Amino acid sequence: MTTPSATRRFDVVVVGGGNAGISAAARLIRRGVPDVAIIEPQAVHTYRPLLSYVGGGQATLRDAERTQRSVTPESATWLRDSVTSINTDDRTVRCASGTVVGYRDLILAVGLVPDTEAMPGVDEVIDDDPAVASNYLDRAEKTWQLVSSMPRGGRAVFTVPRPPVSCTGTTLKPLFLAAAQWARTGILPTLDITLVVDRPALLDVDDLDARLFARLEELGVRVLLDTGVRVHPGERRVSATSAARTEDLQFDMLHLVPPFRGPSVVETSGLAGDQEHGLADIDPHTLRHQTHPGVWAIGDGAAIATDPSGGGLRRQVEILTDNILSARDGGTLRDYDGYTVAPITTASHRLIAAEFDRDGNLASSLPSFVDPLTPRRSAWAFDRYVLPRLYWNLILRGRV
Repeated sequence: MTTPSATRRFDVVVVGGGNAGISAAARLIRRGVPDVAIIEPQAVHTYRPLLSYVGGGQATLRDAERTQRSVTPESATWLRDSVTSINTDDRTVRCASGTVVGYRDLILAVGLVPDTEAMPGVDEVIDDDPAVASNYLDRAEKTWQLVSSMPRGGRAVFTVPRPPVSCTGTTLKPLFLAAAQWARTGILPTLDITLVVDRPALLDVDDLDARLFARLEELGVRVLLDTGVRVHPGERRVSATSAARTEDLQFDMLHLVPPFRGPSVVETSGLAGDQEHGLADIDPHTLRHQTHPGVWAIGDGAAIATDPSGGGLRRQVEILTDNILSARDGGTLRDYDGYTVAPITTASHRLIAAEFDRDGNLASSLPSFVDPLTPRRSAWAFDRYVLPRLYWNLILRGRV
């Protein structure tokens, strides 16, 4: 058994055991890298895209969870610990337990954490206010409770934060799924629904945004663009502030997606560079750190210069593993074009699976004669039922 002061060395160390970390580790092992460690403190692994359906009453939390042990590749070493610092000079990471872990290559798959400086009171309001929930803050079951108990004539507020956030398209799912439930129960026309968006557009893909705004208007949703949110714990209101004005919004339900940032260890270890919000400062094309060639990063906590998503992450994992192995042989590194996916439910059983690159150009995998922005029942069924099975059985095993 390892003592807290011991130093362990691995060929590749992966920081983070979510989708990015597990699938990257599994793919490297399948490519012949024999000595991989994954540092992850949580004992439960969550398929986070399914939380939208938990919040919409279409799935249970049990559907979305597995033990961390069960998803960790058998030949990988799982260190149930947290990283407190990274020393790129001697290629080591220090853990909360005191363990020091050495690496040849380091993969940061650290994800994002709520930016409590940008939104003071977020912890208090999500913990203590019975009218506030968030699929993004592990309160998906509470989201469904609030949706299903919304009173006739009630007021609902939904928020979309400034970047970075894990899949902007997913931030819109709670509203559309809630509206579908309220339409079924007949109370939708009586409700006052506001969407507060802390950015000048939704996805910044013109055709997609036009479809979404049309659907929001059809549902009677008031949209406030370029508007930040301030929470007031215990007061059942938020302040929505734009360049023009500040407006207080009272609510009976608030689905809060707060602003996020990279974990502090990235910034304090000097790996954020000049990136905003503590993201890992990588070349967004090669996924390699700009100044430390033994460090790589993927996923939500990396400066990939595109909207993060699970679909985009699958492309990143493939390119990352190729590039690590190619760099070791002095070969040419592959280019990641920023491909991403925005799976957005616009109705109870209809979904747009918009695919685009970092320049906002549509990059659909559908045949050219098929409109890629039409909400489809087949796309919803794939997102709700097929993709979770692929996730547990293939993606986390490095097979796709």
